[in-house]
Amino acid sequence: MPPRKPTVARRSLKIDTPRVFLPLLAPARYKGAYGGRGSGKSHFFAELLIEDCLCERGMLAVSIREVQKSLKDSSKRLIEAKLAQLGLGEADGFKVYEKEIRTPGDGVIIFIGMQDHTAEAVKSLEGFRRAWIEEAQMLSHRSLALLRPTLRAAGSQIWASWNPRRKGDAIDEFFRAKKPKGAAAVTVNWRDNPWFPQVLEDERQADLKLYPDRYERA
Repeated sequence: MPPRKPTVARRSLKIDTPRVFLPLLAPARYKGAYGGRGSGKSHFFAELLIEDCLCERGMLAVSIREVQKSLKDSSKRLIEAKLAQLGLGEADGFKVYEKEIRTPGDGVIIFIGMQDHTAEAVKSLEGFRRAWIEEAQMLSHRSLALLRPTLRAAGSQIWASWNPRRKGDAIDEFFRAKKPKGAAAVTVNWRDNPWFPQVLEDERQADLKLYPDRYERA
């Protein structure tokens, strides 16, 4: 697993990255990772977002779900855990608030549910440079159509992590059927995660034994 080492003013940050995600480290307008549970998709994007906020001061970023009834449903807790794991805090420019995370250079990470946003409200994201769609299999065609032209800043990127469900789902159709220019996507599963937790390995073995037909189709 080659490490990523962005240059930071106060320290050297090392993030170990499974090889499967290497195509997503190169610049791309759209980045996607899809596969089953335990593959490390969300962990990769949470770390990448922190890295980008360190490397590009003043970064405006948004973490999106189609439905977000509360911040408990967002990726905020995961990003907070990653900051703690990497030893990053206020001295490095990161400050956690109830509804947002402030980042170096007066940047910010906010958390929204697209279903609750009107077209006018989504326009407030115009200056944002990163949008990470978590549980993207739930994203509606309307939400994707609103988001794409709104993130128009130079060098802006839209990321998506999802568990494939139906070919007609907006995000699956966009990345896997349409395959737009400027998109990079990787398929990941539990085998690609060197930190696959034992509890999920036990569950996987149980499914393999109890539901072999269903397991093969998953």
